[in-house]
This record gives sequence, structure tokens and C-alpha cells, in this order.
Amino acid sequence: MTVDSVHAVIEANLHKTIIYAPSQWYTVFTSARKDPFPYEVEKQTFEDFYKWDSVSEKYFKGNLMGKISKIRIATFKKSNLSTISIKYSMDKSAKSSVVEIQSKTRVPLISCYHSQLPIAKAKYNDLIKLCKDKVIPAQFHKEFTDIPCSASAKDALPESDIEDMAPDEQKA
Repeated sequence: MTVDSVHAVIEANLHKTIIYAPSQWYTVFTSARKDPFPYEVEKQTFEDFYKWDSVSEKYFKGNLMGKISKIRIATFKKSNLSTISIKYSMDKSAKSSVVEIQSKTRVPLISCYHSQLPIAKAKYNDLIKLCKDKVIPAQFHKEFTDIPCSASAKDALPESDIEDMAPDEQKA
């Protein structure tokens, strides 16, 4: 799949890069490939994520029934709110189709998040310690001190599979 090759190119370029802060990932992604052209990367924040279920119920039911799960790219443009451009492939050269919006009633988009999600307090403390111990260069400290944290926030990493563990860890 195309996405696998993108990940492979980025990963190959990571071996010669040191990342200290999340803000550096944008540069890593855009500079990972030069030929035929750099990857297009869009910076996003918590404000860029919406609950689309109310929109899909209102607009997609009749004219995309049975096809909605096959859509890979849907482009909504503020300049033309009466149509949606859709693609059934992630390939840039894939043919796109224009779908008319059935309803003239606008459904307000509901944000998924009202603020940046906090990280666990223990994780925050570990990051601040790395800053104080000068493992993370001073120019990135503000980026880490600005991360919201909460005692009630839980780490969201899934449990490791046995095959992901080192051989000595599997015995325990």
C-alpha cells in the first residue's frame, strides 16, 4: 500500500535524525523524500478534529448508501458547500467523483475536543526531568512545559504482545 511505502521512507530517514520535540516531526516528514517531490504534510491541532457522524447521517445516507465504507478521501470546500469530492483510493492520481449534497440544511460540526488532551502526570514529570537534566535541549523546554497534564489522565498504550517483548521479558 502507498501508506506503507511512505512510512518506510520516513523510517529510513529517521536513522540519521535526532528528535527532541514533537514540533520537529513536521520537518522530518517533509524532508524524508526529495524526489519526485517532498511529502505534503498538514499541521493539525486538536481543533481540526470533528465528529462527522451527524454530517454523514444527514448527507450521505441516500446518495452514498453502501459506498461510504469504501471512501478513502472526502474533500469539503467552503467555497462550494453543495458538493463533496470523493475518491475510493488514496492514490493522488485516482479518479474523483463529485457527490451532490442532498440536504440544504447545514449541520453544525461538533468538535471532538475542546482543548488539548492532557498526558498523565507521571509522564509529564518524566519529560520535565529530561528538560532539567539537559537531555532535551533548552530551546524545546517550553514545548514540554506547555503540555497539559492531569493526575486522572491514563497512558493509552495497549498491552504489549509477547512477540514484541525481549526474550528475557517473556520469561517473567
